Amino acid sequence: MVNFVKVISLLAVAGVSLAAPQSSSGSPSATQSATSSGSSSSSTSSSSSSSSAPSSSSSSSSSGGKGGGVTVTIQNKCSHGLHVYKLDNGNTGSPDNQDVGAGSSHDFQVDGGWSGRFWGCEEGKSGCSDYGSAVSLAEFQFSGWGGKDFYDISFVDGFNLAMSIAPEGKSGSGYDCGAPKCATLPKCPKGLEGENGACKSACAAYGTPEYCCTGQYNSPDKCKASSLAKTFKDGCPDAYSYAYDDAKSTFACSSKKYTVVFCP
Repeated sequence: MVNFVKVISLLAVAGVSLAAPQSSSGSPSATQSATSSGSSSSSTSSSSSSSSAPSSSSSSSSSGGKGGGVTVTIQNKCSHGLHVYKLDNGNTGSPDNQDVGAGSSHDFQVDGGWSGRFWGCEEGKSGCSDYGSAVSLAEFQFSGWGGKDFYDISFVDGFNLAMSIAPEGKSGSGYDCGAPKCATLPKCPKGLEGENGACKSACAAYGTPEYCCTGQYNSPDKCKASSLAKTFKDGCPDAYSYAYDDAKSTFACSSKKYTVVFCP
């Protein structure tokens, strides 16, 4: 799960006011691990999830949160069409999907307490439609701790497309209503190359507890960024690079609409 102490400290510095949760639900993570049980945080097949705060709801069918729900607009600024996938937290089955042509956009409507992830794959290419694939993730937890929305870009499984996220109608800075962006992907370290130009994370490629923050390494004190994760972070400072990268990767705001841009 997410290192929530770090997240709260970070948001306090940013001036984000967080009320106490109305109920304690345990894990503050927005997304659960795809391949490792008992993992720590970020979004992934390899390690875990990235977005942060205790959830008031874990699926798009649950009620609560913002009245009328939230719109997540996907903009495709790539030179090719995309298959865009949406997966609710707690669901490891087949994701919802929508084709979005080059230069086009599509609106996804979700409930106000929804949490989950979006990712894209180039049309005509395989290997990234499954949960935990080496893809760039946009992760959300709406109406989380203190009623705030938490969102992030995650490379914890790996990456395949440049990406940005922005709340609509909000002007913020840093992690308070900021707009994480990775316009240029990091160079993929040798040995982490995936299918169709994707790059795997060290956890996805090797599956060791040290890389995946599992087993005896399942705590922020014991699981530190590897040299491979640091390569990801140096190339894209806004994105999660490993499971306990919360303090430098989690953004918080409150909006009725968010825009995810592929190839910004």
